[in-house]
This record gives sequence, structure tokens and C-alpha cells, in this order.
Amino acid sequence: MSRAPGRRVVLSCGEASGDLHASSLVDHLLHIAPGVHIEALGGAHCERAGARVVHDYRRYAMLGFSGILPRLVDLYRLERDMKRRIRGADLFIAVDYPGMNLRLAHWARRCHVPVLYYIAPQVWAWGAGRARKMARFVDRLAVILPFEEEIFRNAGVATEYVGHPFAAEDSPQSRDFRPQPETAAGGEAPAASEHGETTGAEARTQRSSAVALLPGSRRGEVDRVLPVMLGAARVLQGNRPDLRFELGCSPAVAPGVYRRHLAATELSVTICHDTADLIKRAGFALVASGTATLQTALAGTPMVIVYRVSTLNFVMARALIRIDTIGLVNVVLGRAVAPELIQRDASVERIAAEVGRLMDDEEEIARMKVEFSRLRGLLSGGRGSARVAEIAAELMS
Repeated sequence: MSRAPGRRVVLSCGEASGDLHASSLVDHLLHIAPGVHIEALGGAHCERAGARVVHDYRRYAMLGFSGILPRLVDLYRLERDMKRRIRGADLFIAVDYPGMNLRLAHWARRCHVPVLYYIAPQVWAWGAGRARKMARFVDRLAVILPFEEEIFRNAGVATEYVGHPFAAEDSPQSRDFRPQPETAAGGEAPAASEHGETTGAEARTQRSSAVALLPGSRRGEVDRVLPVMLGAARVLQGNRPDLRFELGCSPAVAPGVYRRHLAATELSVTICHDTADLIKRAGFALVASGTATLQTALAGTPMVIVYRVSTLNFVMARALIRIDTIGLVNVVLGRAVAPELIQRDASVERIAAEVGRLMDDEEEIARMKVEFSRLRGLLSGGRGSARVAEIAAELMS
């Protein structure tokens, strides 16, 4: 199916995972609709797929409610320009990033521009009010978690479950889930440590001793989570000298941020630019709550989930969140399979103790891996971004 030349799509994804998942959608859409022009709030993945990135999401990456305040002027200008571009477009595609994307979707409806939302806001965590509101301004919704379809359909949103990108055949995880050799926003690419990276047979033999540190994809997350991860790693290495620690970097975080945190510790850490490879090689992982927990579980790697935010953000979140667990892997599996250490519990001592306990408990690790093996089946189904591209083409027809 192809559309007439000159069709214009505005796409908005404000984070690293959204940029990655949107890139597969862009690739499929340009294949079935080669005359379409896509303008995006996105990143390098979308750009390589063929979109024209008019705003780089890395300039606006932040964490939580309080992180918005210092950036209000920049965000206002960004939103104003995105609204200008949406006016007169043939389609608006929102990918995750609900804070701004819900407002842009509402604006698109006012401008009589069809709205496709891909990767829904997590209303099952925040309450169903957003779902009912979305029914008023979202034409089609493509969800990636199996239980979301019923929630949104019951709220009146035209919803289709397309499967999770990590479990799809054309999964970016297996194809391209890693920061590319590009510069992160605000600086040059960080150099690998003197230890370098291990691959092939050498990596497989070292799997049990490699511990992945995945502190999140935004600077605010890294600043709050990485210090306690490094502190716990230092304690663990003191008790287990054979352990090696590797840090997975995000393209949305300036290299200097990582260097500053690493300089504050005496721990020897290898910087890794290939997150997917790191997760597959690691024998264990410390993971910030978010999409990376699913990626880690799908790789079959045991993990402890760690998360810290500011006190203000934590108080506000506790008042709004309606679920008992926050790690996506636990939410999908329906119970706390991977231990979660949140806020005060995410201390150096608690993290080191929990990781040490799990490393010594082969039976629990085996049970965890059995549960992780269920995950791909739960997240599969649908045709992923290929189906989302077809929905986009339908909305422009």
C-alpha cells in the first residue's frame, strides 16, 4: 500500500526506548508508504530509519515531576513548535512519553488531525482516568502489554494489542538495541575502559562473573541510581574479588555524567556501549526500573531492580500509583519475581546484601529464570511495528 507523495506525519517520542521502538515503525511505514514525510521529536534511531528529526529528545530528557521545573521554558518552546508542525499534518503519531504526548494528541484532535498512539500511558499504574480522557482524542491505540487492550477498550479507546517490540520477530532488541557510536547529547562518546570488552567464547566463559549495571536512560535516573549501584558493587567486590562490573550507557546521557560518577569510586568498571550484548553476557544485573527490566528478563539474566527519585517525586508517585510492584517484568508476570529495592530500601548495604543473597541461592535463581522464560510467550502475539505502520497508513487513507 502506498500513499500519494506529500503526505506529512508528525511523530513524537521523548525517550531512548521510544526512539528505538519508533524507528522500527518509521522503517515499516516508509516501506509501505514511500511518499510520506516524517518529522520527529526523536533521536538517532529514528533518523537512521528515515525520519527527519526536527528536535532531538536528548535535549529534553529529565526525571520525574521536579525535573520539569528548571526546563519549563525549553519545554514550552518545544511543545509550541510541535503544535505548529501538527497543524495541517496528515497524521500525528505519539510514542509513549505521556506528559507531552497527551497534550499534543489533544491539540491534534482540535486541528482535525488523526491521532495514532503507540505504547500507551501506564494507566494501570496511575488510575483509569487518563484512559477515559484518551477516548476523546485518540483515534487508534496500539498497546504492547497484553492486559492493556481490555483496559483501554473498556474505557472506549479503539485499541489493538500488537505485541511487545522486544518479543517481536523484528525486535530492535535482537536487531539494534544498543547505543550507536554517536555522541551523546552534550559531549563526545565515552571511551571504553582499559579492560575493553569481551566477546565470543571468552564472554561465555566469563558470564558468571560479569555484573551489569544499568542505571537508567535519563540523567536524573543515572545521578540518583548509579552512585548506590557503584557503592554496592564496591561492597560486593570486596566479598567476591572474582566479580567484574560493566556499566551500560544511555545515548541520552552525556559521557561526562558517567565519568564523574566513576571518578568518585575506586571500583574498576568497564564502560559498555552495547547494552543488549552486556545483558546477554552478564551473570547478574542491577537494573533501574523501566523497560530494561523486560530486556534483562528476556535475556534470562537474574536481576535486582533498583530505583530512587527525589523525595518530592516519591511522595507524589506514592499518592498516585495503584499497583504493588513497579518493575515492568514483575507487573507483566503478576508478582514480584525480581526483587525490588525502591527509595530508602535502595541503599548500598541493602543492594549488596540482596545481590549476595541471590548469588548464593541457586534454587531462587532457577525459579527466577523459569518465570523469565514465560515472559516471551506473554509478550508475543500481534505483528509489532509492522502492524502499527499499517494502522498509520489506514488513518491516512
